[in-house]
Amino acid sequence: MCGIIGILACSRNTPSLAPSGRRRFRDVMAHRGPDDAGEWNDSHAWIGHRRLAIMDPGHGQEPIVRQRANGDAGGPTIVVFNGELLNHLELRAALEAEGERFETGCDAETAAAAVHLWGVRALDRFRGMFAIAWYRPKDRELHLARDPFGVIPLHWTVASDESHEFIFSSELGTLMQHPAVSRRVDPVTLSAYLSTIRVTMGERTMIDGVQTVRPGGLVRVLTDEAEPRITATRWWTPPRATGELTGAAAIDCLRSAVSESLAAHLQSDVEVCGLLSGGIDSAALLTLARPRYDSFRTFTAMGGDGEDDPDRAAAALMASRLETDHQEVPVLSSSEPPTVRWRRMVRSLGMPLGTPNEIAINALAEAVRGAGVKVAIGGEGADELLGGYEPILRLALAIAETDPGPEAAAALLLESASWISPSRKAAFLAAGWVEAARHDAVLIDETAAAIECGGSSGDPRSYLHWLQMVNLPGLLGRLNASCMLASVEARPPFADRRVADAAARIATEDLFGWADDGSDVLRTKTVLRSAFRSALPAAIIERPKASFPMPFTPWASEILQDDAVQSSLEPLLDPTAMSAVLTDPPSYPLQAWPLANLGLWSVETGVLLAPN
Repeated sequence: MCGIIGILACSRNTPSLAPSGRRRFRDVMAHRGPDDAGEWNDSHAWIGHRRLAIMDPGHGQEPIVRQRANGDAGGPTIVVFNGELLNHLELRAALEAEGERFETGCDAETAAAAVHLWGVRALDRFRGMFAIAWYRPKDRELHLARDPFGVIPLHWTVASDESHEFIFSSELGTLMQHPAVSRRVDPVTLSAYLSTIRVTMGERTMIDGVQTVRPGGLVRVLTDEAEPRITATRWWTPPRATGELTGAAAIDCLRSAVSESLAAHLQSDVEVCGLLSGGIDSAALLTLARPRYDSFRTFTAMGGDGEDDPDRAAAALMASRLETDHQEVPVLSSSEPPTVRWRRMVRSLGMPLGTPNEIAINALAEAVRGAGVKVAIGGEGADELLGGYEPILRLALAIAETDPGPEAAAALLLESASWISPSRKAAFLAAGWVEAARHDAVLIDETAAAIECGGSSGDPRSYLHWLQMVNLPGLLGRLNASCMLASVEARPPFADRRVADAAARIATEDLFGWADDGSDVLRTKTVLRSAFRSALPAAIIERPKASFPMPFTPWASEILQDDAVQSSLEPLLDPTAMSAVLTDPPSYPLQAWPLANLGLWSVETGVLLAPN
């Protein structure tokens, strides 16, 4: 995992910032790549890189300049890569058959050779978690691309000054350090954040004019004219469910896909550890991983007081069964108080946190890195692909029974499963905000499109497709951001193209559905439980999914008592709502979390929470 960044000037201009300023700009992301740093430039472009060395750690410095030895009419390609290309050995063999030669064992060099030789056609041959940028100086053409599930972040913008230069970076907070990048809030995305705690929506981010490359997205940029010409497309979309596999065939298909994905994600030239959550997802992965190693380390975050903690007990059971070197990480009594960590994370990332779990994940990642480990395997993605969120699935099943149409279904979902529902915002927000946020029409349209893309509002499976397209990228982005602040690469083997393909082939009733006895019991992740029933303790197999115990309401209340945070929220909130939120404890505990985040974000970044 690394950090990538670039400034591309338009027409005859040169990139802004002096050379030393460019390096400082790049090194804001030193936590994403503490092992090495590199840069490339010509008269029109500057591209930088920070490296966390995982594959062939002694070699593989970036940016990579790729040009065929016997000459190339198209000129060189400058490449920066962030993440892991899991099928790089397979691709390397294909590239060598076409005359490419390699100097390192690094997967980034394979990716560079692929885009140099095959261009955008290379992307559909890639498997892994990545963000990649490649630039052809001869044509003044840049491409940005991102992995299918959005594990690795990538943002871009056009400078707000007369230069109109194109700027990209792995992190929003880094982009905001550039003097020509806007710090105006995007009202549409901010309102969506209040409902969903997602910091991006489609291509939009919390900052007006700053966009994100979509998961499975491709952005093409030409800078040979006075302003950049930008085209955004998708090179990958999630597979639509076919559901032809049931019973034993479904079990075999999933078990094979998960086992193969886990093996691919274990590729590393440095130590790999496991993150044990106490749930079936991480337990299944680490049960498959353990026989590959003579010794193996696992880590578990402890929430609450650490005493009455079922997650801790379940994780300890698995660690004992797997005979791992196990470390428990107490979140509340770690070296940094939770609210101090929260504030630091917002300041470093340049954006509000999504869920309170990010605080625990960051504490866990710091313990992993403190133990000298850079790579960690986790179970994220199984719930979205295989049907694990019981409250959402219950709601989806109820909506599907009435088949109200995609837009009505989206409105019902958001009204019932939001931190602050769209209908409450008129009374909650200050004047002008609801109109500036377009009455959440963009959020509703995005939700409806994801449901419709999966089938219809009357098909429960469509709501799983929505979770995969919309919620999963947010979850994976939070995982990446929290871990990379501690310079740890978190790998989620469930969030893999082949696992998604396998899940799409499995019938809905083998994933989730009502119990056969006519009771109100909802079966979740049925095929996953069946696939690993013989390998895991019954206590793990039958455990219902539970939220990680984080006492975020008193934390939010503490943050909301800060005078600077209160002042920052005044342009956002209706005075009556403001008074209710600021009571201790807050009258609206659920709403206190996103509002405290927005207040912190405004204080730490200088972004004004005004609608225009």
